[in-house]
Amino acid sequence: MPIYEFRCDSCAARFEALVDAGTDSTPCRACGEVAARVLSAPAAPMSLVKGGGEKRRQERRNAQLRERARADFKAARRRAPGPRGR
Repeated sequence: MPIYEFRCDSCAARFEALVDAGTDSTPCRACGEVAARVLSAPAAPMSLVKGGGEKRRQERRNAQLRERARADFKAARRRAPGPRGR
């Protein structure tokens, strides 16, 4: 069941309703008169979800960043002055 946007001509109320596909009108929630379906902009695509290829590339970049961070940490420990206690 899709969510459609409706507008009431009697009271100018706008609302969304979960109705059967293809429904062109529904009773207004504010006044009870017939409200007509209006065309609204579709939702933006979800860009946070990555496909398989992009996900694998991101995992490779993350692995490279981890290795670089480890190498930088080890180099900094080697350069650090003072005794190395255990």
